[in-house]
Amino acid sequence: MTRSIGTERTVVPDMHAVIPVAGRGTRMRPLTWSVPKVLIRLAGNTMLGHILDELAVAGVDHVTLVTGYLGDQIVKWTTENYPGISVDHAVQEKMDGLASAISLASPMTDDGPLLVVLGDTLFSADLSKAMVDGRNMIAVSRVDDPRRFGVVVMEGDRVVRLVEKPAEPVSNLAIVGIYVFSSGRALMDATERLIGSGKRTRGEYQLTDAMQLMLDDGHDFGAFSVEGWYDCGKPETMLSTNRILLDRGRGRSSSRVEGSVILPPVSIHEDAEIVSSIVGPYVSIASGCRIEGTLISDSIVGCGTTIRNANISGSLIGDNATVSGNSARMIAGSTCEIEI
Repeated sequence: MTRSIGTERTVVPDMHAVIPVAGRGTRMRPLTWSVPKVLIRLAGNTMLGHILDELAVAGVDHVTLVTGYLGDQIVKWTTENYPGISVDHAVQEKMDGLASAISLASPMTDDGPLLVVLGDTLFSADLSKAMVDGRNMIAVSRVDDPRRFGVVVMEGDRVVRLVEKPAEPVSNLAIVGIYVFSSGRALMDATERLIGSGKRTRGEYQLTDAMQLMLDDGHDFGAFSVEGWYDCGKPETMLSTNRILLDRGRGRSSSRVEGSVILPPVSIHEDAEIVSSIVGPYVSIASGCRIEGTLISDSIVGCGTTIRNANISGSLIGDNATVSGNSARMIAGSTCEIEI
């Protein structure tokens, strides 16, 4: 299991995490027509893999995936690549909000501590500090425009109110998408009460509303800041996150290199072939790729893809694609063939 970069962290044993991964990733099409968003690769791992690496460091040994679109791929990939983590899953058939998604994990959840981590939230944080606090904890980050996020309102070190995408600024502490609950059953009871009440915000059952019920019942919530919070919602932000993670030392760079120049930072899978090419900086190349006679920078290349005699920059290319030709910037899905 890959440890995260950074200082030693306290490991909290026997932890359960729920990860909602049911979204369709429409803003990442055409890549997500055949691959779920959380299995898109960057900086040497999938999005989900980077999350699981952080959770493993924090002592998580049980993960419940709340799946939907292409969910079988997600469950299969997780069980094959993280055999040290017990994996189960629930299927969200109706996309009616995060609280509804979380409630589906109720049968797998006991009264012990529970982590909830959104599947498209890449982060760098010492979760163990929040997990040993003994309170419910919400990860936050200061933002310039809180209207785009759920936010927490603080009094001292206590959360007193949660607001989903406030029209008028009430706080600049945006909810990142990482939550630590001292009692998994208390959270599940709150989500079930919320759904039973029929209360929706912006047409969905919001996790912030469920947590507000917990606050109203006297549950104590604190907040902790994350060291890094990285957006992967759109191709351009995924490329930016790839650059940040490579700068932080994520990924690997051993491969078969013949007559080529590698400009770090890069992540190149050990079985990729690099022939007569210039690769980097900020390039992630997955397994089974062949890059030949090509200049490539600031790009992400999926598994089994071949690029020949091309000049590629600022691009996302899916699995098992073939690209050849001249200069280009592209977002290319899986199994496509592109001649420039």
